[in-house]
Amino acid sequence: MHKWATILGLVWLMVAGVLGAPLLDEPVATLTLKDGTVLREARAKGFLAKVVLVKHEGGIRTVPYELFPEEFQPALAVKRQRAVTEAQIGEARSEAEAQNRPPVRPPPTAPGPVSPVVRVTDLHQGCRVTMTGSKGNLAYLRIENLSDQVAAVLPSQLVARAVNGELYPGIHWVGLNGEGRVSVTLTRRQLIDPGATATLTLTLKAPPDIEDGRIETVLWK
Repeated sequence: MHKWATILGLVWLMVAGVLGAPLLDEPVATLTLKDGTVLREARAKGFLAKVVLVKHEGGIRTVPYELFPEEFQPALAVKRQRAVTEAQIGEARSEAEAQNRPPVRPPPTAPGPVSPVVRVTDLHQGCRVTMTGSKGNLAYLRIENLSDQVAAVLPSQLVARAVNGELYPGIHWVGLNGEGRVSVTLTRRQLIDPGATATLTLTLKAPPDIEDGRIETVLWK
């Protein structure tokens, strides 16, 4: 009996390898999440620390790991741990490179009033950053994810340039209260869904007495 059980187990593993794992290697015809959401022809396309990028009949969306049915949890746990490890390695590498990179100082320009024209920089991770204004050492940003992947944006990936040419690196994402004052420090990594736009406030490593409107633009490093 034990011999036949072993043989049947090997046959099942072979068949599973040919057919692929549901959700990971092949679509699930009907995926019902724990919050009642139903996704048809759902298949995992990317894995981050907190969410899975799922392609389905209606498009593409992110789903927290906790919302998947229990039968998918063991396989997703492996993918999640790998995503967490890769994110930690990538963040450590980015910070090390930023610390070792010599500062770039453009030629100084004559101080003057900040133009009200919105300034748009190049793309990074498929994202476009637009500075919509500034106040003291705070820069108000609109970040658009133009890609089909979830983007994880760190404050250290951005640097502000003042009207006199000085560069001020980003320190924290912060939330503001109704009076426009900093009320909370947000999570270091801000996730932006594919096709979504995030409005964020960035604290800069700038002098505490910097005048309002002295920040000219914000750039990707």
